[in-house]
Amino acid sequence: MPKKVKTPKSYRQMSQELQAILDWFDDSEPDLEEALSKYEQAGQLIADMETYLANAEVKIKKITAELK
Repeated sequence: MPKKVKTPKSYRQMSQELQAILDWFDDSEPDLEEALSKYEQAGQLIADMETYLANAEVKIKKITAELK
């Protein structure tokens, strides 16, 4: 069976996933194992969002430089 190519998530999708995790912590009484898993997911989402923003900044600088 061929490997499924992972489609990159949009910033909005990552933000919504992060918000869902934060809401989960606010709305439930998590057990430790599940909380650790959610915390790890949140950390990865934040790292991915920072990378996305850094790439966007590079693109904006490139476009701005081309316009001058």
